[in-house]
Amino acid sequence: MSASPVILTLVPDLLTMVRVESAVQRMGAQLRAADSDADFLRHLSSAPALAVLDLGVQWLDVMGVIDACRRAGVPVLAFGPHADLGRQRDAMRAGADFVYPRSKFMADTTGCLRDAVSGARAQTA
Repeated sequence: MSASPVILTLVPDLLTMVRVESAVQRMGAQLRAADSDADFLRHLSSAPALAVLDLGVQWLDVMGVIDACRRAGVPVLAFGPHADLGRQRDAMRAGADFVYPRSKFMADTTGCLRDAVSGARAQTA
């Protein structure tokens, strides 16, 4: 039996985090929540199955964090305000594997996470 996947998050908004946590539990995965860029980067060494980033966090160094994930071989799912296309483009340019507008991610959090984890597994298998 394989261990359940670990999903590392940097989602400071409590209401959004509750939804993400519920989705992770429904998937049978484990959640590791970071509260800062530095905390997030420390957790990358544990090789999570997926990293989830909230692009709406203005203090987040999108390019730096996604680059660190790529170097660690950790796939990235990023989501953010639909009106902030620049931030979504930055995430795609930096190498995020999945980028969603917040509305889509919030409407189907479990589906988005499940697709990202299975897509990540397919790429590394």
